Amino acid sequence: MKRIALSILTLLFVNTGLYANQVVYLSSTGSDDGKGTVESPYYSLNKAIEGQLDNRSETDTLFIKVATGNYYMDRPFVIDRPSSRPIIIQSDGDVGKPYFIGGVSVKGWQKYGDKLYRAYVPEVTRYGLEFEQLYVNGKRAILARTPNTDWHYVKSSSEIPFVKGVRFADYAVQRINLNQEDWQEMSKLQPSDLQQLKFRFYHKWDITHKRAAYVDVDSAFIYVNGKGMHPWNQIREGSRYLMYDYMEALDTPGEWYLDRNTGYLYYMPYEGENMETAESFVPSLEQLVVFKGEAGSPVKHVTFENISFQYSSYRMPEHGEEPMQAAAFTKAALSFDFSEYISLINCEIGHTGTYAVWFRQECHNNKVEHCYLADLGAGGIKIGEPYFRSDNRKVTSHNVIHNNIITHVGRELPSGIGVAIFHSSDNQVTHNEISDLYYSGVSVGWVWGYNDSPDLWTHHLNFRGEAEFYQAKLKSPAVRNIISYNHIHHIGWGELSDMGAVYTLGESEGTKVTNNVIHDVLSYDYGGWGLYTDEGSTGVEMSNNLVYRCKSGGFHQHYGKDNKIENNIFAFGHYYQAQYTRAESHLSFHFKHNIILQEQGETLAGAWETGLLDIDSNLYWHLNGEPKFGKYTFKEWKKLKEPHSVYADPLFKAPLSDDYTFLSAKAVRKIGFKPFDYSKAGVYGEKDWVEKARLSPQTLDDFQHKSRERLKK
Repeated sequence: MKRIALSILTLLFVNTGLYANQVVYLSSTGSDDGKGTVESPYYSLNKAIEGQLDNRSETDTLFIKVATGNYYMDRPFVIDRPSSRPIIIQSDGDVGKPYFIGGVSVKGWQKYGDKLYRAYVPEVTRYGLEFEQLYVNGKRAILARTPNTDWHYVKSSSEIPFVKGVRFADYAVQRINLNQEDWQEMSKLQPSDLQQLKFRFYHKWDITHKRAAYVDVDSAFIYVNGKGMHPWNQIREGSRYLMYDYMEALDTPGEWYLDRNTGYLYYMPYEGENMETAESFVPSLEQLVVFKGEAGSPVKHVTFENISFQYSSYRMPEHGEEPMQAAAFTKAALSFDFSEYISLINCEIGHTGTYAVWFRQECHNNKVEHCYLADLGAGGIKIGEPYFRSDNRKVTSHNVIHNNIITHVGRELPSGIGVAIFHSSDNQVTHNEISDLYYSGVSVGWVWGYNDSPDLWTHHLNFRGEAEFYQAKLKSPAVRNIISYNHIHHIGWGELSDMGAVYTLGESEGTKVTNNVIHDVLSYDYGGWGLYTDEGSTGVEMSNNLVYRCKSGGFHQHYGKDNKIENNIFAFGHYYQAQYTRAESHLSFHFKHNIILQEQGETLAGAWETGLLDIDSNLYWHLNGEPKFGKYTFKEWKKLKEPHSVYADPLFKAPLSDDYTFLSAKAVRKIGFKPFDYSKAGVYGEKDWVEKARLSPQTLDDFQHKSRERLKK
């Protein structure tokens, strides 16, 4: 009987092996009228899968081999139902990646005046193409703006609400008064120019994009309409803003403007930039890949390998862009719903108007690995939905973001996140390099408050399909997420406030933030922290992290409970080393076995004296004086709160040069600190890959300059 069973099993494997892999070929010189063979290749991905999703009778895996070259997309690559077999889309050959381009090449630049060039874009007048991005020689140009650097400031504002909403008006009109001296050139604009003129207002952690409904040039005020102002993030006196998208603002190298009536595109090149040979693109597609299965019938087993997706658009919505933390509702160039076992391996995604990737509704066991995501309009990767569905559907879970470079982020919407996890569980974000963005590096959770609190808030989709605030008892599904071995650095750039390199929001039981290296976090105002447990954060472990040079400190808890902050190194915070805002009746967090090294600022700021904490066995050291614990000396603080903590040199080799290896572990042994190898954080693998993760010397110099500038204020 055993021999018979074995024979049957063998036969099953043999028969499975009889399926022959099918290969379809794409070439940039091919045609969708071809046959998909080597001799007669197709051109588009949509053609490559046409009629292939149900064909399992003769094949096992469908391979789509893509030759190197540029593939201009006139529509997204769409799979909207399951395939009966795995699909692998990969480059055909070892030299370079094929480029799928969601844009239009701009050619024929001609000199226009002394400093400008212009080119005719026929798609504008023929087909109504509209775009708000231009890329020249692989660099995002700047849509003409005023001022060219930093911002103007609002003189005053007022609001009239018309339609009541949740937490703020569903419809309101704001009158915004501007300073007359910032408004001089507006008198030169024609009425048609004023209709096109856009404003970007900066809040604490997000922005508002709007056109003015009415402009009074003489009095220097504008009316904007739409949603009411958020009480916590209003446009008010002193709010920052800039004006953009009008010809008179085109006065600086790297800026551009499109005349939508004539189709002429104007650009002021940088010194030495040759427009006769320049490679220029404008985006035409918002999304490049869209997978959408159905509940119980997901799209499965599709792999992209060694493929590049470039140039997607962002356009301000007709009624403006309302402020939203994390640019949470903004689309992504590659979007997945009801998708499982989707893999992006060794791919590139760049020059986007929005996020790069979004595993949104009911996405499981997907992977982004060894990918380069750069020059992104909003953020890098989103996981899960930022709104609660009352039908209790499964949430997105078990996705892996590993060994990726995510850099130059938030170029259109600065509130974009490197990796954002919303209502989603059991994900892993590991060994990534996340740098050069304007807001938080990694964000976990999307509820404000505790699970059992009547004051818990999140979002849901209303009857119009719009996301709005929602108040109800809800068990946060953002649990057991792993954020480990990432290198997160040079973020904030003094643009927004209230950010963290790793930020948690709401109850996140089982979430672990470990072995990350975090440094150079620069907020505009308050809130440039390394590790940040925000509203209701619960059950989060943060351990074995190296955190240094953060404007507001290495760690901050707004409010939460039962978090574990242990065995970390917090060094060289500018204003504070650690901060704790709200004391509550429950245990807020454990703070033990940490090393705190400072050369300025307060050591522990906030409610440390009055809060219910498990704090002890920490090491403190000040290079230029004594640590500050509110009104207490270290000796007094030790007696009051931390009987086993020590004031001693941790004996780092060269901390001022970012070397935190120990000359001796003698001092840190006293607090039970366990040394960890922080060099393992970040990407790994080939030398070229590791080098690719490094920011350029110019970027580092620019960040240092910006830091000196912001820290003076």
